Formats: sequence, C-alpha cells, structure tokens
Amino acid sequence: MKVNIETERSDLFDVSILIAMRIHIKGKVSEERLMLAFENAVKSHEILGTKVCIDEDGSAYYLISDDEEKTTGANGISFETSDWKDIIIREERKRFRLEEGEFLKAFVYEMDSIGCKVLFLMHHLGGDGKSLVYFIESFMRFLAENEIKDNRQNGKIEKESGESIESIEDSDLFDDFIFLEDTDSDIDILEIEKREKEKRIKEKQDLENNELKNYKMRTIPAGDLSDKALLDRVGPLAILPKIYNKKWIEDEKKRVFGFGDMDEAYETYWKDRKSVIYEYVISPERVEKILSKCKEWNIGFTAYVTTAYLRRLGRKLDIGFAVDAREDGNRAMGNQATGISIKCAYNYEKSFRQNAEKVQQLMTKKLEDDGSRNFILPFMAAFEPTLVDALNLEHAGSYRSKTSKKLANLLGYGKKTKDLSITNLTRLDIPENYGDLRIDYFSFIPPVISYGKNIIGISTLGKNTVMTIHRVK
Repeated sequence: MKVNIETERSDLFDVSILIAMRIHIKGKVSEERLMLAFENAVKSHEILGTKVCIDEDGSAYYLISDDEEKTTGANGISFETSDWKDIIIREERKRFRLEEGEFLKAFVYEMDSIGCKVLFLMHHLGGDGKSLVYFIESFMRFLAENEIKDNRQNGKIEKESGESIESIEDSDLFDDFIFLEDTDSDIDILEIEKREKEKRIKEKQDLENNELKNYKMRTIPAGDLSDKALLDRVGPLAILPKIYNKKWIEDEKKRVFGFGDMDEAYETYWKDRKSVIYEYVISPERVEKILSKCKEWNIGFTAYVTTAYLRRLGRKLDIGFAVDAREDGNRAMGNQATGISIKCAYNYEKSFRQNAEKVQQLMTKKLEDDGSRNFILPFMAAFEPTLVDALNLEHAGSYRSKTSKKLANLLGYGKKTKDLSITNLTRLDIPENYGDLRIDYFSFIPPVISYGKNIIGISTLGKNTVMTIHRVK
C-alpha cells in the first residue's frame, strides 16, 4: 500500500531535518532489555516499517509492506561513550537511508548501575515532535514490561538507588536570555510535591491498566487543490503556485531529483557547517513564577518566551510557531503539525507585560482563524513536488535554477529565513514513571529546517522544563 507524501514534501530533500530528543532513565536496565524495547517499539508504529519511494515522474510516497511479519527496517539502537552533542554533529551529516526504511536511530551514550542516557534522532518524515514523544512512551513501556518480567523471574524487584541525574543549567546565560521579568510571588513547594506524588500514583495505575498498542501511521492529506478550492483555502496567494509551477515546467522541464541528488546536497551543505546547541534547565520554582505571571496577564508560556527574545534582540523579527494538528488526540506517528507566523518588534516605551500581551494577541488571531492556522499545508502542497525539492537543494547549495532561486528567496529558503522558530511541546502527555523506571530528564531539540535560523524547543515532563536553542553555523 502507498501513502503519498504531500503536505510533508518539504521534509524530503531538507538536509537539516533531524528531530532530537534525549532522556535520562533512572533505574537499572541492561543492553539486552534496551535493544528489545527499541525493537518492539519500532514494530508497534507502522510508519517505522515503511520505505520512501520516488518514482520517475517525481511522485514520492511511503510504501507499506503487505508482509504481516513486522520488521525494524533500518532503524537501530547502538551503545557508545561519546558526548550527545558530538553524536548529533556526527549524525546530522549523514543522510538517513529513507529508501531502506531508516527513520530513527537511538544512541545509549551513558550507562551505569543506576540508569542510562539515551539520544533519539528521527528524520522528520518519521513524524513530528509529538510522534517522537509517543515513540519514547512506547519504548519506555516495553522497557518496563521487560524489566518487570525479568524481576519476576528472579523473584525480586530492585529498589531505586543513587541520586537524581544532574542539572545542566547554565545560570548566567539562562538568566540573561529568558527570565527578564521576575516576580517575588511565593511558591508553595509542598503543594508542588503533593501534586507530583499524586501524578506518580496515577501514572503507575495507568501503566498497569494500559495495554501495549500498535499504531497505524497518520499524516495530513493535501485535500482538494483545484483552483477554486485552493483560492478558498489560501486566498489570493493561490496564484503563486500556479505561476511558479508553469515556470518550473516550461523553463526547467520539471526536473526530477533522486536519492543521489540528496547525497550530493548533504555533502555540499555540511562541508563547512555544524550544529550549535544550547540547553537550559528551568527550575520548578521558576516555572511556577512565570506561569503565575502568564495567568495574571492572560498569556501563554510561549508568548512570554517570545517576548523575552524580542526584548533582547531589539528589532522586528519574523517568528514561526509549530502548531499541533491532532484534532482527535491520536498517538500515532506521522506528520500531523501545521504552523503560524507573526512579525513583531519590542516596544521599549511599554512594559514587558504590554509587549507580551501584544505577542499573545497576534498569536491568538492566527490560531483562531482557520485560514491562517491551516494555510501553510495546502499552500506548499500546491507547488509542483519537484519544485519543492529544488527549494531545499537551492538552500543546500547543490542545485541552481532561475525559477527555484527566485521562489526560494520569496518563500524564505534563501538568505532571508525566519528569524526565530518555536516549538513548545508544553507538558508532555506521557507518564514520567514506568514501573520501577523513571524518565529523570527530557530534552527536545528541533531541527534547523531550511527556512529557519534560531530554533527553540521547549518541553516539560514531571518537574523538568527544558528549553533548547539550535542553530547551524
């Protein structure tokens, strides 16, 4: 069976497209258990058993095997002692073999008697940020199931030991960057601990009652892209795909690119570049203070972060925000996200609160308007798929044409990219505890996509709120 690659076509030839997440697992595990859990988790998500195909006419699709025997494809887990940032820098230069079914890699980079640290790298065609979160949930459930079976066979359950895995907060840079507006409000630490204890009890009950599932892949189809339908969906800009598609077909003869072109693009782009990643831990007390202000001002945490960034840079910014499009709350892997953008500058004649309220107003206006919230997917899907590929190759520097260069500059794939892109996964809707195992730390590093520059990822699990900033230099 085939599932067409339509609204996610811009991910196919993007050379900086790896979603990274890293977790610290507290609790004794073994290499064998980790490998088995990874294998079972891969098999439980249909998309990880597919392959990507590109036909001679340029159409691309996921190929789902008719074989009932599930395999892990080219997805794998390995063990090493390298620093996690070094692993990302090394692996981002390697093209995922999508044609062989490689979407996901895991690296256990630290391991001892009290736990381990795991880095997950997923190609965006394997899914969006939430997809990888749900994969990690599956992985942890299988890991807990394996450990429970092993402990029962040995007639005992080992108790937790050791200290919590260390904080990595860089306080000087962190304070300067984000918490520009503080508050003296009191925080009830006992109340926080009480809520966390109740949460752990509920998570344990949910784990015991929840059966491990198999998830069918889910993506967002392009839908009706006829002239009339596209005009209704994206407005006057519907003329743009029509103009450039004609130019592409007439001037460039609808050039079709393959995996060989992808290899060349990776080699060209990463020759003199590498990722720079900053990671900040936000204490529970500080989060409570910020959320208290957000509630008082009727704004979201994302608007607060955005405003802090605007005040620091002091100029008008073009800012993109990823938006979850899972209307039914499904936990399947696949690209189910859209996005909005705003342009804004900090007004130093007004208070931080007033600026934050303005940012929230701009965001809310876009989010509450169906046309704005759902604009980008049908708009990009309306371009000739091979022209979308060319935009990414233009960005990588491995291909040039008059049509693709002009469109790349127009759509932000050239030198003028988004100044800032933010993905806030908010409080993750997965358990923190899995039997005797616990995710003691969670960090999310979004990719520096072709049309982005400064990429911020925010996630919260348990008492941990972590913000990352990802750039390519």
